[in-house]
This record gives sequence, structure tokens and C-alpha cells, in this order.
Amino acid sequence: MNDKNLKGSQFYVTEQFPQEVAAKRRRLFKRVKEEKQAGRRAWVSYDTLYIEGRPVKDA
Repeated sequence: MNDKNLKGSQFYVTEQFPQEVAAKRRRLFKRVKEEKQAGRRAWVSYDTLYIEGRPVKDA
């Protein structure tokens, strides 16, 4: 069973991360918002911030 089978039901699937990773992702998403407002493509994959397709080490 996958999340597509659950569509329209009362159940859902979300990603779960270790506490350290979840805390880092919260910080990174603040930076993603800033970068997007500046017109750059930015996203987070697991615990890595990507800006314009390149991973950012010091985030």
C-alpha cells in the first residue's frame, strides 16, 4: 500500500526525520524562503539546502 491508495481516506503519510535532522530542516526552510524571495531556486533535500541546483555547505 502507498499514499495513493490512501487518497480520500482519513489516513495520510508524512516523512519522519530524527530530531536533529528535523531541527536542521526547520532552520534551512527559513533560508529557502529568503532565497526564493530573492528570486533564486532553492529547496531542501533531507538535511541539505540546494540553491540554484548546488548544495550549500554553510547553511
